[in-house]
Amino acid sequence: MKKLFIACWLAAVLMGTFGDFWYERTFLPPADEREQQSVLIEVVGEFKTILARYLYFKMDIYHEVLEEQGLDNEKDAELMPLLRMITLLDPSMTDTYDQIVWDLYSVQHDVETARRILDEGIQRNPKDYHLRFRKALIFYQEKEYKECEKAAIEAIAFAPGPVTSADCLRLIYWSADHLEERDIQRKALHDLLKLRPNDVLWLREKERLDKL
Repeated sequence: MKKLFIACWLAAVLMGTFGDFWYERTFLPPADEREQQSVLIEVVGEFKTILARYLYFKMDIYHEVLEEQGLDNEKDAELMPLLRMITLLDPSMTDTYDQIVWDLYSVQHDVETARRILDEGIQRNPKDYHLRFRKALIFYQEKEYKECEKAAIEAIAFAPGPVTSADCLRLIYWSADHLEERDIQRKALHDLLKLRPNDVLWLREKERLDKL
């Protein structure tokens, strides 16, 4: 296990270093043309990114150990500070934000903190689909249908493909159903049937809506 840990750490360092060299060659002027302060800021930023990747690999190894021991890693209290540290070091690691939020919401039932961390993640990664969808999903599960509808509409603008678009449309459809907003419901259903024209559920829902 120790050898695997060292190998993962070296891989994280090498990947981070290669990525930083590529960024430097592609986007930055020659080093002798940069101010000393700018160079220092870049070095500190690169170090934080490498450290965040190292901690992420450490977390993966920690998961493996827990699985081998048959323990529930979602309930382990030591995991949350490590995940939080990763987001502070490198806010672009959105999977870590999502994992923190879902653990706070579904395991610890701390809705307020989950939403605060989620809003922070979205603020730092405004174009991230998964965090925006998570926000809409939590609204739906909390039966806050108007907020869910709004969040899902915002999320669908960043959906990477038809499957994720359909996920947003489902939330919009069922939220509108609870709110009895038939025009929004019909529009969402129309878009769902364009994506999945032979889906039995949505064909049945179309028949139901036509009778309302």
